[in-house]
Amino acid sequence: MYGLNRRSFIASMTGLLASATLLTLIGIGRGKKIRPPGVLEEDEFVSSCIRCGKCVDVCPTGGIKLDYSDLYDLGTPVLEGYCAVYTQLVEPSQEKNVRFKRSRENAELCLRCVDACPTGALKRLPLKKIKISIPKNDEEKCTKCYVCVAICPFDAVSVGKDGWPSFDLEKCIGCKQCAVLCPPRSITHEPYGR
Repeated sequence: MYGLNRRSFIASMTGLLASATLLTLIGIGRGKKIRPPGVLEEDEFVSSCIRCGKCVDVCPTGGIKLDYSDLYDLGTPVLEGYCAVYTQLVEPSQEKNVRFKRSRENAELCLRCVDACPTGALKRLPLKKIKISIPKNDEEKCTKCYVCVAICPFDAVSVGKDGWPSFDLEKCIGCKQCAVLCPPRSITHEPYGR
C-alpha cells in the first residue's frame, strides 16, 4: 500500500529523528523557557546544569519541574508553578500576601533551589537582579478586581491610567504569584528574554 515497505518506513523515521535532533541541537525551533530564579544566561545555564534535580526536590512550592520537551536542554529545570521568593509566601493567599506586604519584618528569602544547585548553574543574585518571567494580562478575561495589585510582594503591579493592571518590569521578578491568585486567570507569564 502507498509504496512504503518496512525498510522505507524505518529509513524515513530515522531521517526524521536525525533531522529533529540536529535542529534541536543547533537551536532551531527551541523555545525560551521559564527558569527557576538565579539564571543569567540560558546557554551558560544549560551547559552548567547537570540535571540532578536537586532544585526540584527542595522547591517548597513544587513549582520546579524537569523539562523533557526537547533534546537541547533535556532534563533541565523549568518553573511550571510559582516561586515563593520568601518562605512566608510558600502557600500564597490574598490575605497572607497583603499581611506580608504591610510588615516585612523577618522576611526570609527562600531560594532553596539556588542553594541546592551543586554546580552554580543557579546563582544567588541580589533580589533586584532576579528575573524569572514577564507577566501579561489578557484584558478579555480581566475583571479589574485588582487582586494582583494587592498581593504582589514587590509592589510591581498598579492600576494604570486606563484602569487595567499595569506591570512595572523593573520591580517585577516574575514569581508568578499574581497568576496563581488571579480569580479570572487573566494573567499569564512568558519566559524572560535571556
